[in-house]
This record gives sequence, C-alpha cells and structure tokens, in this order.
Amino acid sequence: MVQFLQEAGLRVHVGQYSIQIGVGGGADFSFQEYGGDPGDPVVCADADTAEELLCAAKIVSAALATAKLRHRFEIYDHRPDMAGYLHYDWPLIHE
Repeated sequence: MVQFLQEAGLRVHVGQYSIQIGVGGGADFSFQEYGGDPGDPVVCADADTAEELLCAAKIVSAALATAKLRHRFEIYDHRPDMAGYLHYDWPLIHE
C-alpha cells in the first residue's frame, strides 16, 4: 500500500501499527491497525473543514482506486450531514 500512495505523490510515514499520509491542505490521514493482530483496518482523517477533507480524500481515494484497492470514505460536515462519499468497488447502499 505504501508504494501505491508514494507513487501518487503522497508523503508516507510507516509506523508499527499505522501509515501516516501527508496529503497537504491541512488534512491528515492515517491507516491504523493494518497489520492484522490489533484488529480490522481503520482509516482516520481530519481537517478544518469538510471541503478540505473531501479534497484530500479524493487524492487518497484516487491512489487506492488506481491500485484497485476496495475502499469507501464517508465525509461528514459539522451538522453531521454527509458531505461526500468516495469509493472503489463499494457502492453506497441506501436503507
């Protein structure tokens, strides 16, 4: 995964249980617990605004989609309304 993210031009720092991704624009991403034992993979991301987060998430999602890695990102604003939905091979299902 690190290689795919680096090839997309992202700054990547690999820790024991996480991958920190520098996207720029004030957004921070981390893939946590990707190594197996601690639990299911978790992606955490934060930014000052939903718009900043959505912009950064599009970059990360595009890198993952290029590598054909199945994923979904739900972006919520402060209300909390869904401000964006990005995915590869994981369509949104309305219940």
